[in-house]
Amino acid sequence: SIAPYVQSIVDDGQVFAGYPSLKATYTWYFDLMAEKYFKSVGILSGGVYYKNLKNFIYKYSNRNYTSSDFARDFPGSTNLIPDGENWRFVQDRNGESVDVYGFEVAIQRQLDFLPGKFLKGFGVYANYTYTKSKAKGIADGDGNPRNDITLPQTAPHMLNGSLSWENQRFSARVSANYTAAYIDEIGEEAFYDFYYDKQFFLDANASYKFGKYLRVFVEANNLTNQSLRYYQGASNRPMQNEFYKPRYNLGLKFDL
Repeated sequence: SIAPYVQSIVDDGQVFAGYPSLKATYTWYFDLMAEKYFKSVGILSGGVYYKNLKNFIYKYSNRNYTSSDFARDFPGSTNLIPDGENWRFVQDRNGESVDVYGFEVAIQRQLDFLPGKFLKGFGVYANYTYTKSKAKGIADGDGNPRNDITLPQTAPHMLNGSLSWENQRFSARVSANYTAAYIDEIGEEAFYDFYYDKQFFLDANASYKFGKYLRVFVEANNLTNQSLRYYQGASNRPMQNEFYKPRYNLGLKFDL
């Protein structure tokens, strides 16, 4: 990121540049965590945290970068942008500071306190993380400070959970993962900021053991057919939407 380079991708209309004056990020952080272990397999935990990042690094993006902008930013260099065209310019830059705070909770427990052999085979796992942040030292295209920026590439909400059942031969698990939308690239103003949209994944797997060494397993991933979605400024302005469909695996495993 600090190398003094300028590189273009002509087919995509993009320019990438290094920033020799880029500073390293320094962080102060404080965590307070409490944990309770169960007599059987399991743990309940929770905590709060605060972090302060100085000179945090963010990805600056200008999707309307012109040949005159290039000439201004890189005088004496061969102009990579044809006259009359708007390209995308990307560069890592420093913000002044950002305050990050939040909390997290998690539980993992085998439900062996339930009555009956069948119910005792269930287990649960869940965790949730909340993150709030406010960045300083980022200006808009007119040089005015922006007060609406959170720490880039940091989701405000993350939730994971699973329900499992197992005995000596058979095991099965259903897992869910949720990530809220978060900012990825910062533009000249809020309209030109770019975000990864929220995602929800549902996966399942099961296996059965034959004899002492052989096991058959089946896996199913992305049952929700969750897409990779990228948008500009607001979720109703999509820039990219990729679908990958569910994926299934069936196989045999030999354990020594």
